[in-house]
Amino acid sequence: MSEQESRSWFHFSPVWIGVTLLLMLTATPLLAQKKTEDAGPRGLLKIPVWIEKENGLWTDAQRQNFKLYIDEKESPLRSFQGPKNSTIFLVVFDTVVDLARVEQARNLLGEKLRELPGNYWVGLLSSQDGLRVLHEPTADRAKLIERIQTIQVNGKAGLLDTLEPVSKLAAGIIDKSGVRICVLYLTDSGIGNYRADYLNPVINASDSGDLSRRFSDRAVSEQVSRIAQSLKKYTIPLFILHLEYRADSLNLAYQSGLERIASASGGQTLLCRTVDEIAPGLATLFNRMQAGYFLGVDFPEKKKSVLKLRVEARDAEGNDLPKLTYPSQIERKK
Repeated sequence: MSEQESRSWFHFSPVWIGVTLLLMLTATPLLAQKKTEDAGPRGLLKIPVWIEKENGLWTDAQRQNFKLYIDEKESPLRSFQGPKNSTIFLVVFDTVVDLARVEQARNLLGEKLRELPGNYWVGLLSSQDGLRVLHEPTADRAKLIERIQTIQVNGKAGLLDTLEPVSKLAAGIIDKSGVRICVLYLTDSGIGNYRADYLNPVINASDSGDLSRRFSDRAVSEQVSRIAQSLKKYTIPLFILHLEYRADSLNLAYQSGLERIASASGGQTLLCRTVDEIAPGLATLFNRMQAGYFLGVDFPEKKKSVLKLRVEARDAEGNDLPKLTYPSQIERKK
């Protein structure tokens, strides 16, 4: 199969992307580990949690430091993974505009990858013009850095279109393994770079609810809201580093939407107003991704469509730690 045919196959077969990555992952030593006490049984609801203390993110918590409540009923922890456990980062590139900024981000990403511990595996994907696998998750930093330098800056933006497929893929991985997983998007796209036309909604004179009758940014906001709702089925933390902040009304609505989406997942979006903010932004997101915990509990028997979550944490001395970040609710998968 030629390179062009391969790209076309991945573009039109998002299911195959998931299957391929899962097969690759389950064949690696990282995921071929025996079931341990920390890994716990499969099919659990796994909630990502971050703890902030006065001196920064707390990375030394243990299972006994947490309590998790679903609809205000405490759920015993069946599994626990923290910063010392095996971890997968899926890095997704959505780079279609500014070669200079993207090149700087690629170089900085390579430096951060070199600093990761040996139990961190990183996979590379591209979202512009359809979701494609660039490199299966690996601990080989040299191969990753080499592949990163070849990533193109062209095509149409795909971040919004791939958030759910990537979250579904990550959920499939975490359901079958005792690892933590985070998704990091590196993007420079604006709302005008998408294949769908968010800038000029078509006026439908017979439809009183046509989006073109409202403020132009409402179309963007409502699309983002629909995506945010679809992502409630997953508990995958999303981190987004936007390399180029834009101040027009449509892009402000778009960027605000990215912030809401990431925050609802337990993750974070950072917007770089200048080139100088790329390095500290990437460092902040990497530190946060590494500092997360995943708490595994059984799904409640009640068939409610939406489950409200609450997490409590105490330090070794029994003091409450109120500064927690985690998804506040999830939607049960149908």
